[in-house]
Amino acid sequence: MDQEKRDHLEWSIRSRARNQACSFRLAVLFADHARVWQTKAYSRAAQDLTGVSFSLWRAAFLAEKTGKRVAVFAEARKFLERVLEDNAISYPNDKAGREWTFNYYTGNARSGLESLHKNWGDTVPAYIPKTRNSRERWDHCQDLFEAAVDGFEKNLAARKAPRQRKPKNVPMSAREKRNIVRKLTLEGRKAQPT
Repeated sequence: MDQEKRDHLEWSIRSRARNQACSFRLAVLFADHARVWQTKAYSRAAQDLTGVSFSLWRAAFLAEKTGKRVAVFAEARKFLERVLEDNAISYPNDKAGREWTFNYYTGNARSGLESLHKNWGDTVPAYIPKTRNSRERWDHCQDLFEAAVDGFEKNLAARKAPRQRKPKNVPMSAREKRNIVRKLTLEGRKAQPT
């Protein structure tokens, strides 16, 4: 195994573990707050977060690529032909076409993150567009995925926190009651014509 292959495998394994740890935290949030995630406000966020999780998990396997446009186009064309000929795609097809499939999966993760930021800007940070190599692009998306899960953990914890209750009515003393009655009586007498 050459050093380049070794470096890629080490990065890929570390990245998948990072993604799985964050995905597990998300799964716990889904389990602990199932009713909230089923509401209109949170349902779309659950879909986007799941899509980001899966897309980054898959992309971590595929990041070993050149990034050359000619190679990306060639793999996109082969991938499309394979879909048309076989009417099926599996992981080996994803890996064989990684020049294109990596872009597809990270693009899908980015789209989900941008949707989350648009709808949950106070919970999910913005995707910062810039030229990145495949690992940098994956890492940026994973950083945002982790920040999004952190944000939703805080959001849901705040929803679950006990709300401050107003103090219950403290019973009035007999003197306070008499004063209120006296005040109302005097106001009533002033309002009557003489």
